[in-house]
Amino acid sequence: MKQRDLIQLACLVLVVSTTATSAQIIGSAHDFSSEGWAQSQTCLPCHTLHNANAVEINGYSAGRLWNHALPSAGQVYTTYDGNFPRDEALDSYSILCMGCHDGTVALDAFGDGIGSQFMTGDALVGTDLTKQHPVGASAVWPNPEPSYLNARATWENQTFGGSRMGKLRLMVVDGAEESVLSCATCHEPHNRGGYDDLLRIDNTSSQMCLACHNK
Repeated sequence: MKQRDLIQLACLVLVVSTTATSAQIIGSAHDFSSEGWAQSQTCLPCHTLHNANAVEINGYSAGRLWNHALPSAGQVYTTYDGNFPRDEALDSYSILCMGCHDGTVALDAFGDGIGSQFMTGDALVGTDLTKQHPVGASAVWPNPEPSYLNARATWENQTFGGSRMGKLRLMVVDGAEESVLSCATCHEPHNRGGYDDLLRIDNTSSQMCLACHNK
């Protein structure tokens, strides 16, 4: 390879790595600092340094100095397997996401506030989850792994496209602890990957789909 080609390749690598590492929550879909109800702060709607909510759901801790209200424990979700209350339907991380995205809790319901601003548009998932990729109890990772799925070890904790697929999460399903797909398996709420829709990896040519599905 000629020296000029090596220099061009080095420049390309530098640009790609800079783009990947510069991604952040500021300016992303989860940056609400421009909204009046967010008190000009980016982190406050979800996190707080003091007097955080203890998020213990069926024995699993999902709180990270959590500041936002959650859907009620009695909230029912329509899943691929039927209608189930919150803790039977979803893993603890997905419940955190539903604190805004199911539309039952206000965006500005954080701290001691009840809130009045609700999710709208494409980001509103709702409580009928049958039109979404299954998560929680409807997405138990099979054991043994079938041939139509890539082995979990080939993608979990490994790097794809400059970011990382998230872990499977634990929850109790029919009385047994299971590893399940979570909202956080595919989405990175702090936008570290810098990809559309807060995805963990670039889904060009369905890369993220193919990380799990063997097609």
